[in-house]
Amino acid sequence: MLDLHCHILPGVDDGPVDLDEALALARFSVADGITHITATPHCHRQLRLLRADILPRVRHFNQELVQSGIPLTVLPGAEIQVYDCDLYRRDFEEGVYCHLGGGTEFTLLEFPWREDWVPRDAAAFIGWLRARGMTPIVAHPERHDYFRDDPGRLRHIVAAGAWIQLTVDSFLGNHGPFALRSAPEMLETYREVVLATDAHQVGGRCSGLAAGFAWVRQHVGVERANDLKARADGVLAKLLTASVEP
Repeated sequence: MLDLHCHILPGVDDGPVDLDEALALARFSVADGITHITATPHCHRQLRLLRADILPRVRHFNQELVQSGIPLTVLPGAEIQVYDCDLYRRDFEEGVYCHLGGGTEFTLLEFPWREDWVPRDAAAFIGWLRARGMTPIVAHPERHDYFRDDPGRLRHIVAAGAWIQLTVDSFLGNHGPFALRSAPEMLETYREVVLATDAHQVGGRCSGLAAGFAWVRQHVGVERANDLKARADGVLAKLLTASVEP
């Protein structure tokens, strides 16, 4: 299984504070059935982690995984917050961002938590990315209250070509009652969905992927669970084909 949103790199953001915590998260992931993770440290106003920062850290962490005998492969990536579309376009053209797998097929985007920071031209921006061959995946929209208050905002973004990433812990109630309601609604409304953990440390909101697929099988059906798994498998196949050596 692929977990395409996980803050597993040690000592870079609000994920594991050190290597021991990161290895603990890796062991948990392997026990859950996860074989590949795209490391997605934050890239936003306060913490701007770029391709040049991330690639060597992923390389080093994979070496630590091998030395520790943990059968997990970590691919590069980032959770890139979009608060200024013109700034993103400039940085995109300069190649400074670390997209999923280090390639140009998929990118994980986060919209700001503050509604007044959300770009009003978000849907047009998604179309701009798609025109360049990139599939943007919107991180955890079920946790943003402005998508609840104005569902049309997310609908326009998805119509422009974005996929959405729903978080396993939202389905389990670990992100509060709002996300618990919104995650199933978005799963029903939108087809192009991927599940991910958005895990930061073991012992926090870290329920793995298996629990998410089990929830979908129980509450929605085996066909939808299989669809989600097939989509994630397709993403992984493309990432492995296009991935750079970190």
